[in-house]
Amino acid sequence: MTTTAEVAAALRLSKNTLIRLRASDVLRPAIHFINIGRGEQRACLRWDLDKVEETLARRSKSLPRPSKK
Repeated sequence: MTTTAEVAAALRLSKNTLIRLRASDVLRPAIHFINIGRGEQRACLRWDLDKVEETLARRSKSLPRPSKK
């Protein structure tokens, strides 16, 4: 399990992008990450880098490519 900063660096994403992917339900609790903190203002997350990478790769293949003019 890795930290948010480590996942962001490994995948060349910003932390905000990971937050947006969580909010849009692309990255899901207990599959892609777990919250190890309790009663804190900010969640302390640990990520499964392999699962995140696999989901993002599958998602990028399913997105339509822009047409070339």
